[in-house]
Amino acid sequence: MRRNLFLYLFIFAALIALILYVNGRNYQEAIEKDVISLRAKTQEQEALLDSIADARLDQPLNFTLEQHQEAKNYFEKLGWTSERVQQNVTDQLLELNLTAGGNPLVPFTGQGRGFQVNDTRFVNHKWVLVNFSDNNQWGELLVTYTIVDEENITLETTAAVLNDRYR
Repeated sequence: MRRNLFLYLFIFAALIALILYVNGRNYQEAIEKDVISLRAKTQEQEALLDSIADARLDQPLNFTLEQHQEAKNYFEKLGWTSERVQQNVTDQLLELNLTAGGNPLVPFTGQGRGFQVNDTRFVNHKWVLVNFSDNNQWGELLVTYTIVDEENITLETTAAVLNDRYR
C-alpha cells in the first residue's frame, strides 16, 4: 500500500509539473507576441515622427530676411542688399562688444567683462534678434536698426530678456 501511495504521489507531482510547464510556456509565448507587436508600433511611430520632422525642416522659416520680399524691395530702394545689411549690422554689434564693460546695447550689468553679443538672427528690414551672454547669464535682445545714409546704420534696443540661470 505504501508503494502505491508513493506511485500516486509521484504521478500527481508529475501532472502538476506538466501543467505548470504548459501554462508557463503559454504565458511566455503571449508575452513575446505582445513585445513583438509593441516593437512594431514603436517603429511605426518613430517613422511617423521622422516624417513629421522632415516635413517641418522642408518648410522655410517665415521670419528671415532671405524669405522677406518686402524687405528686399526696401533695401533695393535705399541702394543696399540684404547681405550687406546683415554684414554691417552684425559687424556693428560685434564691434560694440569691444567697449569696456560689455556691449552698451545690453541694458543689464554683467559679471567680469560684461555682456557680449554671440549670435544674430534677422527678422525683417527693421529688427534683429540678438543672443548675448557673460559666460554665467544669457539673454536675448530685440534690436531695431535703421539705415541712415549710404554708410551708416543706427542700432537701438527695443526689448531685452535676461534668462534665469537656475530654471
